[in-house]
Amino acid sequence: MLIALEKVFLWFLFYSFVGWLWETCLNIVMKKRFVDRGMLNGPLCPIYGFGAMIVIFALADEHVWYVVFLSSGVLACTLEYVTSWGIEKLFHVRFWDYTNKPFNINGRVYLNGFLFFGLGATVVKEWVQPQVMHVLDMWTPLALTITSGILLAILLVDFTITLAGLINMNSRLGHVEQDIKNLKKQEISVLDVGINDTDARLAALEQTVKHTFSYQQRRLIRAYPKLQSTQHSLQLIEQTRDLLMKKIPKNIAPSAHRNAKGNATK
Repeated sequence: MLIALEKVFLWFLFYSFVGWLWETCLNIVMKKRFVDRGMLNGPLCPIYGFGAMIVIFALADEHVWYVVFLSSGVLACTLEYVTSWGIEKLFHVRFWDYTNKPFNINGRVYLNGFLFFGLGATVVKEWVQPQVMHVLDMWTPLALTITSGILLAILLVDFTITLAGLINMNSRLGHVEQDIKNLKKQEISVLDVGINDTDARLAALEQTVKHTFSYQQRRLIRAYPKLQSTQHSLQLIEQTRDLLMKKIPKNIAPSAHRNAKGNATK
């Protein structure tokens, strides 16, 4: 029984890694730069691992391809919807939003996701999973136990760090919001203090934002352009992202400073 659980755990990790690899490669192609889309610090997207496990076990005796395809799409979209809803309710943040996509349901899932997950899960169940099982069947019980034990310990540490980061993300956004308000209040004196002083204040704000958030929080804010908070405005998150990426945030820099910057680049 223990060996069986260890194998299932390694299946889960494998598909979580494949999901992370897919998301990362997709973003490299679309954005021309590396973006770590994993919610954990390690190279894993657990939602893919859970999705694969659900399909593998729920459809174990089903081999009619179109039934597997449709059922997998429904199961995967249900998981994605519940995950999005659960994260929003627990942590007051939303990492993806398909509101502008056709045939979406409350912005949490949409048609293309259904088609992709249906196709991907069909390939996994019928062709990939048998090979994964074959490879792990060649492992000795000791190798399975040691490998799964080490990886489980690493995963639990990573999960704990991630959980802590999600819990206090909104409170840290609140600190940044106050810092931004303080900077905007200084607009009235920008002509007196000069542009260089304003640059210094923006640079100081960048450093404040950098040190306010943990590495993981900074990565998530940069990696998820659709990130939203139920407790803070979308504009605040966009401003925070700009500061983390060393851009001049909109509606922060005093008007005289923005005009000077604009004239300097002409």
